[in-house]
Amino acid sequence: MLHRCTAVLLLALPFVAQAAGPAAVLEMSADGEVQIAPDGHVSDYRLTSTLAPAVVALVDRHVRDWRFEPVLVDGKPVVAKTRMTLRLRAEPNGEGAEQFRVRVVDASFGDPRHVGKMAIPRYPEEAVRRHLGAKVVLTLRLDETGKVADVLPYQTSLNMRASSEQEAEQYRRQFERSSIAAARSWRFDLTEFVNGKSMGATVMLPVVYNVMNLGERPKEGWQAYVPGPVHVAPWAGEHVADTRDVAALPPYEAAALDSRVHLKEPVAGKLL
Repeated sequence: MLHRCTAVLLLALPFVAQAAGPAAVLEMSADGEVQIAPDGHVSDYRLTSTLAPAVVALVDRHVRDWRFEPVLVDGKPVVAKTRMTLRLRAEPNGEGAEQFRVRVVDASFGDPRHVGKMAIPRYPEEAVRRHLGAKVVLTLRLDETGKVADVLPYQTSLNMRASSEQEAEQYRRQFERSSIAAARSWRFDLTEFVNGKSMGATVMLPVVYNVMNLGERPKEGWQAYVPGPVHVAPWAGEHVADTRDVAALPPYEAAALDSRVHLKEPVAGKLL
């Protein structure tokens, strides 16, 4: 995982009080596994992230109260188990510089995890010479073993404007061909099981290209991209409209589009 913060979030944060200016807003991710009973209640749950005890207690109480739509197989409700990723935000509560309230920013389910050595796409030589970077968001169809059964580019964005749309398309195609060639060798650990079986998955995954000189540090802050056209894969058409913001996905992290698990009520924005 990229930029995971663990064991830093407390309800009282002394270091914030020492800083000048307004208190910081903190964010972190919390990963875990949830088992859903046929009637939709959480029958088992565990966190896999290492978090501060105060946060563990808040998350635990919140998750165990969740209710899901029953997961059906042939019209009958069954047991389902899925990976859970929570994005959390700690905000000043206005009562003191050290006092925070914790809110759920987003909850996602069934995101696969890459296993083994991940082949990194080859950087197109012509793009290197021009110091041209890109973000290629791929749509992957994974079979029940986690292998990539099919892959297509969803959207390719360049980090600078080309002299013409024809030139931009030429560079987009180069980045896409390189990304697809690498992706065909990837394999993932599927994290969602329905009635004890994996059904495969449809996911999106960003690949980022960035040219840096020797000794140069990666750029921080906002990254500008010129968005290219969107291409919806035939096998993903019914899922793409419901996916979370693909532009916000960290590089090389897969986001499931077709989880069978759905909360009865959204939890984004709720306080823990």
